[in-house]
Amino acid sequence: MWQGYTMKYKALFLDFYGTLVHEDDDLIANIAQKISAASPGNPDTKSIASLWWSEFSSGIENSFLGSFQTQRQLESLSLENVLKHFSCSIKTSDIDIALFEYWVNPDIFPETKEFLYKNSLPVCVVSNIDRKDLHEAISYHGLSFDAIVTSEDAKSYKPRCEIFQMALDIMGISPSQVLHIGDSLSSDITGANNCGIDSFWLNRKDRPVPHSIFPTYCGNSLLDILKIL
Repeated sequence: MWQGYTMKYKALFLDFYGTLVHEDDDLIANIAQKISAASPGNPDTKSIASLWWSEFSSGIENSFLGSFQTQRQLESLSLENVLKHFSCSIKTSDIDIALFEYWVNPDIFPETKEFLYKNSLPVCVVSNIDRKDLHEAISYHGLSFDAIVTSEDAKSYKPRCEIFQMALDIMGISPSQVLHIGDSLSSDITGANNCGIDSFWLNRKDRPVPHSIFPTYCGNSLLDILKIL
């Protein structure tokens, strides 16, 4: 399909949140503080965030095909369990509003637009997010991509292969012809590796390279990718 290119890769797969735009980490930390303040005994914010992530991750892992639930549904369910666990007086819906608002208006990394401008390969965004939220976030920043595949489209979440396979089918390429770029070792790098796709770990915080997961490439900026292509 992309016969005009002679380089190894014919296309790029890009994660979105944490890769092109900031994750909601700061907002989550702020919400954890509010939950602590509104709960008996003021539980530790790290314990709150850890339980929330555990509940949400479990939902992601068990959500696929016939049992699929959207990220908004999973976020609300996991948050509701956390609020019940800590006997918190805050309503789930009050927190959901702030989270969902950020998802459609996320902060962008400073080098994102420069990278997209300088990259010459077709790009497919592959994201563990709901379709409407991703399209709104892309529009908010005035970005444009050749294709977009969400977990809602594939009825599966990274690191499962269904979402990657859908992206391959849409782009008309094989696993050996694409490089997947993402910041998450558990979803992006593991998922790409499981599907026979080369991976670039965007390690913005210079964390140690793990011994159990093997990204094809590593770098701490999107612009580092241009040196590979």
